Amino acid sequence: MVIKKILSKKAIVFMLIVCLTSLPLGTVFASKVSDIQGSWAEAQISKWMEKGLISGYPDGGFKPDHSITRAELVALINKSFGFVELEERSFKDVKASDWYYSSLLAANAAGYIQGYSDGSFGPNKKVTRQEFAVIVSKLLALPSSDSANKFSDTSTSPLWSKVAIGSVYDKGIMSGYSDNSFHPESFTTRAEAVVILDRSLTIKSESSFGTLSYNVAGTYGPATGEEKVSQNVIINSPNVTLQNMTILGDLLLAEGIAEGEVFLKNVTVNGVTTVSGGGAHSVHFENARLTSVIIDKKTGIIRVVVEGSTVISDIQVQSPATIQSSSGATIHTVTLSKALPKDSQMSLLGSFKNVIVLAQNINIGLPQGSVQNFSFNKDASGNKLNNGASILSLIMNASTNVVGNGTIDQAVINASGITIEHAPRNLEAGKDVPSNVNVNIGGVNRPAATPTQAPAVTTPISPVSPGTPTGTATPIATPAATPTATPAATPAATPAATPTATPTATPAATPTATPTATPAATPTATPTATPAATPTAIPTMVPTFTPEPTPPGPTPQPEQYNVNGTIIRADEKEIFKEGILYISKVQDNMTIGYETKLIDGKFSINLYDGDYQITKVSDLNSSDFISLFYTFKVSNEKPIPSSLDIVIPEGHEGTIKYQDGTSISNGSLSILRIEPNLSVGFSAPIKDGKFTLYLPDGDYLIKNQNNYATEEQISLYYTFKIVNGLTEPSQIDIVIPSKIKGTIVNSEGGAVPSGTLMVHRTDTPELNIYYAQIYGGNYSLFLPDGSYQADGFYPVNMSSRISIDYRFTVNNGKTTPSPLAITIPKGYNGTIKNADGRIFRYGSITVYKNNEDGSQSFYTAPIFSGEFKLFLPEGTYQVNSLFNGEDQIPFNYTFSIAKGQSDPNLLNILVP
Repeated sequence: MVIKKILSKKAIVFMLIVCLTSLPLGTVFASKVSDIQGSWAEAQISKWMEKGLISGYPDGGFKPDHSITRAELVALINKSFGFVELEERSFKDVKASDWYYSSLLAANAAGYIQGYSDGSFGPNKKVTRQEFAVIVSKLLALPSSDSANKFSDTSTSPLWSKVAIGSVYDKGIMSGYSDNSFHPESFTTRAEAVVILDRSLTIKSESSFGTLSYNVAGTYGPATGEEKVSQNVIINSPNVTLQNMTILGDLLLAEGIAEGEVFLKNVTVNGVTTVSGGGAHSVHFENARLTSVIIDKKTGIIRVVVEGSTVISDIQVQSPATIQSSSGATIHTVTLSKALPKDSQMSLLGSFKNVIVLAQNINIGLPQGSVQNFSFNKDASGNKLNNGASILSLIMNASTNVVGNGTIDQAVINASGITIEHAPRNLEAGKDVPSNVNVNIGGVNRPAATPTQAPAVTTPISPVSPGTPTGTATPIATPAATPTATPAATPAATPAATPTATPTATPAATPTATPTATPAATPTATPTATPAATPTAIPTMVPTFTPEPTPPGPTPQPEQYNVNGTIIRADEKEIFKEGILYISKVQDNMTIGYETKLIDGKFSINLYDGDYQITKVSDLNSSDFISLFYTFKVSNEKPIPSSLDIVIPEGHEGTIKYQDGTSISNGSLSILRIEPNLSVGFSAPIKDGKFTLYLPDGDYLIKNQNNYATEEQISLYYTFKIVNGLTEPSQIDIVIPSKIKGTIVNSEGGAVPSGTLMVHRTDTPELNIYYAQIYGGNYSLFLPDGSYQADGFYPVNMSSRISIDYRFTVNNGKTTPSPLAITIPKGYNGTIKNADGRIFRYGSITVYKNNEDGSQSFYTAPIFSGEFKLFLPEGTYQVNSLFNGEDQIPFNYTFSIAKGQSDPNLLNILVP
């Protein structure tokens, strides 16, 4: 996981300041130490000490040959790489008072190191050379390599370390010894750690991020060729053109563009593109490659034109907009966000693969073009769709009014209160409504299951690009995904050990399904449970033939390889007579999804070179699905392993119910595998209070549950493990605690309309984290007895957290205080400037106050262009530290918030 410096508030992750003391035994800087003279690492150690990245011991020595511990190493990495974002995680052998506690949370967020399968971190354990190789490989996102085979003592090393050893050797970061050995299990010394990290930072600097602003109209970038910009980029003026450029960071089209125009021609953006400026005469993306685009303009309607060979994975629309997709351009998914205000006007012109509506009470126009899959979320009620286009699949999970003369090939009715002006060709009742649910078609109520007798619709056939395999692609109507706090896990360097079966006969070739491109996992501010995709939502559709979209970044090689395999079950139950296999590929910060049919347990699919993961298999006959984690590779047009023969582990049944004994009739569980070098997400459906888990050996956390009937999304914290195919505990019986209701208001007493509340438990060594969604100032928590602190609030339109400090206890399902009533303190604006006049552009500020009970309350806020906003109750505060995006700055500054304080610009800080 690579932590980027993000520009937009929409993309900024809340940065908590951590103590980055590099070593526990000495924090006194020593400009000269007595025991490094003549050392092979003298130059690097001296340089790091001069920069203040590492310090010696109180006795004046550095002890270069002493082994480094895991705690010491993560503190050193965090300081040198600038990792400050925290992700809550509990370890049974770590206390909040330990000097390295914050460093471990920062390391966990950065993703380069995790704890052990027994729930411990082992802070005082020494780091082996093979473990260090894996850490560096993750820090720099290095590709796997088999170069470790050149060493004489790595033949028996586990695969998870061999591929990392090879990758760091290829980059010249770690090398072997004169006898052609690597010593994978030898402990890393302090001197080795500094040298290895120094080499790593040199490589990292090739793609380091800063900020580059274009504030004057003009054309930037070479007329031919390509310019690589290793920074984040801001456009803050109208009439700016960027051309022939690859931006390794994020791109912000800022408010300074106003109602003017901006052109991106042959531009690739590896990070997030945020559009906050531009008017009716457009932001133009021509021959561009973009991952995630966020449209968020404070006032007015913005027009975005996507043309040429542009490929965009995902567009999140948070303000009224017109999106025009010209012939040849590819937009995989357009999501109309919950943030869209009531009565917003949206217009989509051209061809779109997927449109997902999460907003309520908005007007959507499709004047022309086509949409393969158009779906309305369960909460997306009261919307009006004016359709003049061709829709292949329309799924309505909420009350919707569809007007216009456009065509609809397949409509799935999953709610009442739906009206459609012109009958679709095929109409069916979804799984969540009775078969006799009525839908108003042309002014006449009729059961959704009744054939509509609509005239046949001829599906347009798109031209097929040379070299693109053709096949019958069945677009799948996937339920709208609700943003989650935990990013979708990317397979770690260490793949899970997956049992394989004896190879079976290769099935006949099955046409390849068109892949779909979605952004790689990005943490968002609203943690909720995501319903798993249900196979029964697959409509019967007219086959279409479309060229495979080109993901952002380097163009894939035109050659594909046919990958064959089988799926069998360890419990010897009936094989999949007919199903769908779901495969994902991570490439250039993008996740590309593939689907292929499964016939009699066999499948065949054409794939490009790359690393792949099989994520799910569905049974079309039973409507069941099984979440999987099976990794494989296609290299030089050959799969590794050569044939994919997958054994699904035996199922482990469990139950889930509320404390009063009520069962959950229909829902899903979200499960996370938690162990060193691996963090993988699984899901499991719940039916009549029961579920079945098909998981390999490992440690797991059930983190949330979604009740489809009540639409409750409940944050859980239930751990278990599977050892030799058996679960510990032997029976997984989950009891959801009683519901606890609370309110949250702003400083003026007005209800907070929406957002997410974060709560953690304070009376256990494990920092169990829970989340609650806020609706109209109300929220619900399901917590076991214990002591808790609500310490963060995420507004729905921000990813930056507002620090709060609200403490309470739960005893026999009752809270103290009762009821829970949180007030977000008043916000105070502040500024930070350097003494030489330079703006303190980017970073964060942390303040604390001492409470009467002897505890301390900490509050943190991000800094943007020298400005910040803290939400603080009355009291006297000490500025604990500043972070400027690169360095931790100790700082002493005291101020007070008095009763009735009204000065909104209380804090104006000058940094010496």
